[in-house]
Amino acid sequence: MYLCKLKFIIVTESDEPEKILQAISLPEDCEIEIGSLKDLDVNMLTVCDCAVISDGVADFVKAESATGVKSVLLAEGSELKDMSAIELDLADDIFIMPDGARYDNTILTAHFRRLINTMKNESDARKGKIYFDTAIDSIPDLVWFKDDVGAHLIVNDSFCKLVEKTKEQIYKRGHYYIWDIPREEYEKGEYVCLESEDIVVEARKTCIFDEKIKTKNGMRQFKTYKSPLIDLDGSIFGTCGIAHDVTDLHNINNELDVIIEGMPYAVVVNDNNDVIVNANKEFDLMFGIHEDLTGMTVKEWVSKYLNGRVKKLPDKDEFLLNDGDEIRTISFKQQNINDIFGEAIGSMTIYRDITIERLNEQRTIKSANTDFLTELNNRRSLFDYLEKIREASRITLISVDLDNFKQVNDVYGHHMGDEALLIVTRVMNENFQDDFIARLGGDEFLIVINRDCDMEQVKGQVKVFQDMLKSEYVKFKEFSELTTSIGISSVALAECGKYDFDDILRSADSALYKAKKGGKDQFCVYE
Repeated sequence: MYLCKLKFIIVTESDEPEKILQAISLPEDCEIEIGSLKDLDVNMLTVCDCAVISDGVADFVKAESATGVKSVLLAEGSELKDMSAIELDLADDIFIMPDGARYDNTILTAHFRRLINTMKNESDARKGKIYFDTAIDSIPDLVWFKDDVGAHLIVNDSFCKLVEKTKEQIYKRGHYYIWDIPREEYEKGEYVCLESEDIVVEARKTCIFDEKIKTKNGMRQFKTYKSPLIDLDGSIFGTCGIAHDVTDLHNINNELDVIIEGMPYAVVVNDNNDVIVNANKEFDLMFGIHEDLTGMTVKEWVSKYLNGRVKKLPDKDEFLLNDGDEIRTISFKQQNINDIFGEAIGSMTIYRDITIERLNEQRTIKSANTDFLTELNNRRSLFDYLEKIREASRITLISVDLDNFKQVNDVYGHHMGDEALLIVTRVMNENFQDDFIARLGGDEFLIVINRDCDMEQVKGQVKVFQDMLKSEYVKFKEFSELTTSIGISSVALAECGKYDFDDILRSADSALYKAKKGGKDQFCVYE
């Protein structure tokens, strides 16, 4: 409980009451401040919580008529005989002291202790009511308390707002008045909450109900929680209830909060007018949002946060999102939300960052079509590519094989063999950067030129490649015997009518074989 601070003013010529009051052991969470006046000062009395007046009935009457503070008359029994009933009624309390013992320590201590306890309890009760009223008025759901015959005693602001009545109008009234339902219709029990208080009282525990209520604005559906009010002696003196309106999207938003905030995806909920009514933290993080979007239309938030950042992917519920540091792939799915009557009241869209999934897919595809060591296209990728270029006007194949490669592996180990393959890969990429290059296995490579090209130009390009590769290999003593044999085959679609890739590959291999047989370290063109 909060600290209770009580300020006393004692009007008396004696300092005994103040000493007695200061010596009293105070309740927990309670402090007192004491001031004394020899003579009555009405202005001083107005700033205290309690005035204890000892000297004179006239002063007491005068003070009571001028202030609204708690007043206590400290008087001997004989003095009270001379006071009228009206004068006695002015006091909130009277400390009756024995004649001749106005400041008896024992009796006055008991009086002051009871007074402080009473004022502390009154303060706690007052604050407790403030706690209670503030709490239930802060709840967006309907809250009410009824007596044992079903009359409403206490309701919160949400209840008043829905029924369009004040708390004073609702006090001790029943359903048919509060909900503006004719008594005959109310008694049918069709459009009002069922008389479920009997069930709650019989169960003596909280019960949950689904109830339909007819209001001025039409039918409403409530999830209702009702509990019995049980006194210390076990008797039930009434019921209390909380009703959560689950009719439309705005009113079920609190229930959706728990669900969507727990989802690992970005979620936004819109009403039928495409106005945002809810969005979770993952949504804010995904799109870099730093404000409450509630009340903003979908068009407005897209224009404000996605303008120029999004590229829709064709034939997919996906788009690319530029967040400044990277391009992310986002998938989305929209689902309509229907109320209990089957009417669409909005929609929920879930966004999911699938960037890593798409990267993994690309890596899988690349792994299936790429040579692990050189990262060149593999044999599988080669035949896929050849199928795609069947309409090319001319195709030129360049078959490349390393001379004496086995000797490098046998003498210096496979790690040096791998190094030799990486060198040929780099030089090949530099010289045929616009063409398709594949490693067929071991030290066998194939270059596919898918364009019209002059054979002399191809020969020159191959010669440059061989010379560059040779200049790289002489840097390593392990590669002093390495050279390349190359076979070239070129076919035009107009000449053959239809490409037979097996024939073209055999032609390139035949030219390669001719180069090797002719002494290696050279290239031959298939005639």
